[in-house]
Amino acid sequence: MSAGTLGTLQLPGVLTRLRVDLLSYLRHVQWLRRAGGPSLKTLEPELGALQARLDRLLRRLQLLMSRLALPQAPSEHPVAPLGAPVSAWGSIRAAHAILGGLHLTLDWAVRGLMLLKTRL
Repeated sequence: MSAGTLGTLQLPGVLTRLRVDLLSYLRHVQWLRRAGGPSLKTLEPELGALQARLDRLLRRLQLLMSRLALPQAPSEHPVAPLGAPVSAWGSIRAAHAILGGLHLTLDWAVRGLMLLKTRL
Protein backbone atom coordinates (compact mmCIF):
# COMPACT_ATOMS: atom_id res chain seq x y z
CA MET A 1 0.00 0.00 0.00
CA SER A 2 2.77 2.40 -0.83
CA ALA A 3 3.19 4.78 -3.74
CA GLY A 4 6.26 2.84 -4.88
CA THR A 5 4.24 -0.32 -5.47
CA LEU A 6 1.52 1.34 -7.58
CA GLY A 7 3.48 0.71 -10.78
CA THR A 8 3.67 -3.05 -10.19
CA LEU A 9 0.04 -3.68 -9.28
CA GLN A 10 -1.86 -6.52 -10.92
CA LEU A 11 -5.66 -6.79 -10.97
CA PRO A 12 -5.95 -10.13 -9.13
CA GLY A 13 -3.71 -8.92 -6.32
CA VAL A 14 -5.51 -5.61 -5.94
CA LEU A 15 -8.98 -7.17 -5.83
CA THR A 16 -7.91 -9.93 -3.44
CA ARG A 17 -6.19 -7.47 -1.11
CA LEU A 18 -9.18 -5.15 -1.23
CA ARG A 19 -11.56 -7.99 -0.36
CA VAL A 20 -9.47 -9.14 2.60
CA ASP A 21 -9.10 -5.57 3.88
CA LEU A 22 -12.80 -4.79 3.49
CA LEU A 23 -13.74 -7.96 5.36
CA SER A 24 -11.48 -6.89 8.20
CA TYR A 25 -13.00 -3.41 8.32
CA LEU A 26 -16.51 -4.89 8.19
CA ARG A 27 -15.70 -6.98 11.26
CA HIS A 28 -14.31 -3.92 13.02
CA VAL A 29 -17.39 -1.83 12.24
CA GLN A 30 -19.61 -4.63 13.55
CA TRP A 31 -17.48 -4.71 16.69
CA LEU A 32 -17.81 -0.93 17.11
CA ARG A 33 -21.58 -1.21 16.87
CA ARG A 34 -21.64 -3.95 19.54
CA ALA A 35 -18.97 -2.77 21.94
CA GLY A 36 -18.86 0.99 21.44
CA GLY A 37 -21.18 1.71 24.31
CA PRO A 38 -22.98 4.97 24.99
CA SER A 39 -20.10 7.09 23.69
CA LEU A 40 -20.77 5.88 20.13
CA LYS A 41 -24.59 5.68 20.28
CA THR A 42 -24.88 8.96 18.37
CA LEU A 43 -22.92 7.36 15.51
CA GLU A 44 -25.16 4.29 15.31
CA PRO A 45 -27.04 5.39 12.15
CA GLU A 46 -23.79 6.20 10.35
CA LEU A 47 -22.11 2.98 11.49
CA GLY A 48 -25.14 1.00 10.35
CA ALA A 49 -25.05 2.70 6.94
CA LEU A 50 -21.32 2.09 6.68
CA GLN A 51 -21.80 -1.60 7.51
CA ALA A 52 -24.49 -1.90 4.82
CA ARG A 53 -22.24 -0.19 2.26
CA LEU A 54 -19.31 -2.44 3.10
CA ASP A 55 -21.58 -5.49 2.72
CA ARG A 56 -22.79 -4.25 -0.66
CA LEU A 57 -19.28 -3.40 -1.83
CA LEU A 58 -18.02 -6.85 -0.81
CA ARG A 59 -20.84 -8.55 -2.74
CA ARG A 60 -20.09 -6.47 -5.85
CA LEU A 61 -16.39 -7.15 -5.53
CA GLN A 62 -17.02 -10.90 -5.26
CA LEU A 63 -19.25 -10.75 -8.35
CA LEU A 64 -16.58 -8.85 -10.28
CA MET A 65 -13.93 -11.37 -9.30
CA SER A 66 -16.11 -14.27 -10.44
CA ARG A 67 -16.98 -12.53 -13.74
CA LEU A 68 -13.30 -11.95 -14.46
CA ALA A 69 -12.57 -15.57 -13.50
CA LEU A 70 -9.99 -14.40 -10.99
CA PRO A 71 -8.80 -16.79 -8.31
CA GLN A 72 -10.86 -16.62 -5.16
CA ALA A 73 -9.33 -15.05 -2.10
CA PRO A 74 -7.67 -17.50 0.25
CA SER A 75 -9.85 -18.82 3.02
CA GLU A 76 -10.03 -16.53 5.98
CA HIS A 77 -7.95 -17.23 9.02
CA PRO A 78 -9.81 -17.45 12.32
CA VAL A 79 -9.84 -14.09 14.03
CA ALA A 80 -9.65 -13.66 17.77
CA PRO A 81 -12.62 -11.70 19.12
CA LEU A 82 -11.93 -8.12 20.05
CA GLY A 83 -12.44 -7.11 23.64
CA ALA A 84 -14.65 -4.23 24.66
CA PRO A 85 -12.96 -0.81 25.01
CA VAL A 86 -12.06 -0.04 28.60
CA SER A 87 -13.53 3.46 28.58
CA ALA A 88 -15.66 5.86 26.58
CA TRP A 89 -12.46 7.50 25.38
CA GLY A 90 -11.17 4.09 24.28
CA SER A 91 -14.31 3.64 22.15
CA ILE A 92 -13.81 6.99 20.48
CA ARG A 93 -10.12 6.32 19.84
CA ALA A 94 -10.93 2.88 18.39
CA ALA A 95 -13.60 4.36 16.11
CA HIS A 96 -11.19 7.05 14.95
CA ALA A 97 -8.43 4.53 14.22
CA ILE A 98 -10.76 2.13 12.38
CA LEU A 99 -12.38 4.80 10.24
CA GLY A 100 -9.03 6.45 9.51
CA GLY A 101 -7.59 3.12 8.39
CA LEU A 102 -10.64 2.44 6.22
CA HIS A 103 -10.21 5.84 4.58
CA LEU A 104 -6.57 5.09 3.76
CA THR A 105 -7.46 1.62 2.42
CA LEU A 106 -10.18 3.00 0.17
CA ASP A 107 -7.87 5.77 -1.05
CA TRP A 108 -5.25 3.15 -1.95
CA ALA A 109 -7.88 1.02 -3.69
CA VAL A 110 -9.18 3.93 -5.77
CA ARG A 111 -5.67 4.89 -6.85
CA GLY A 112 -4.77 1.30 -7.69
CA LEU A 113 -7.98 0.63 -9.61
CA MET A 114 -7.70 3.90 -11.56
CA LEU A 115 -4.13 3.02 -12.50
CA LEU A 116 -5.17 -0.48 -13.57
CA LYS A 117 -8.08 0.95 -15.57
CA THR A 118 -5.67 2.94 -17.71
CA ARG A 119 -3.62 -0.21 -18.36
CA LEU A 120 -6.57 -2.38 -19.39
